[in-house]
Amino acid sequence: MEDAHVSRVIIRRLEPGRDLLDELSRVVRENDIRLGLLSGIGALKRAAVGMFEQERRQYRTTTFDEEMELCALAGNVSLKDGAPFCHVHLTLADREGRAFGGHAMPGCIIFVAEVAILALEGPPLARVPHDEAGGLAVWARENAGRE
Repeated sequence: MEDAHVSRVIIRRLEPGRDLLDELSRVVRENDIRLGLLSGIGALKRAAVGMFEQERRQYRTTTFDEEMELCALAGNVSLKDGAPFCHVHLTLADREGRAFGGHAMPGCIIFVAEVAILALEGPPLARVPHDEAGGLAVWARENAGRE
């Protein structure tokens, strides 16, 4: 499979008061991105992160009903069910500087968020449910074969 390369870099300050995942998805859709990398920093009014419990095969969500520093946002864009999908992980800090992290879940409300999206040119990667990954939708081996 051919390697992907950066075709564009989109820099945005996301809309305050909105859900982080919804805003990222909106920007991705508006810019017709089907393959990409996500990076960002900022602050959230409230946050929700998930940890996939492998034996139970489900997410456990931790909600923070407080202001949180968004120390790092990292993720990617690929296709899920034929549509662009943002897979995002967060590192957060509370007022005491304690760090928390996990899979970004709905309910992360933006105070301020600055993101960079590297739109990649190349064959899009598709997410499919995978039994060995506990039923999670992961990149299909046949289209992620850049090993």
